[in-house]
Amino acid sequence: MNIKTVGKSGQISLGKALAGMDFILEELPDGDIILKRAIVIPANERWLHEPAMQQRLARAEKWLQDHPFKETDIDRLEDSLSATA
Repeated sequence: MNIKTVGKSGQISLGKALAGMDFILEELPDGDIILKRAIVIPANERWLHEPAMQQRLARAEKWLQDHPFKETDIDRLEDSLSATA
């Protein structure tokens, strides 16, 4: 356990290991304060974390694993596109 003192500016230093992390600050009725580490997801990205989207992303990841990248033969692609036009 460490004892921290609130400085004149009203701040407490938690150390470099926690720098840049987000926290939820909970003030209890008795005056105690609890800090909980948090992961903040911007509102416009929340849809990516919905269960249905997570399932779709997992299927896409599986498809990518089953179908490795390969170089496209541009000449062959061009010929096939010309034949269908």
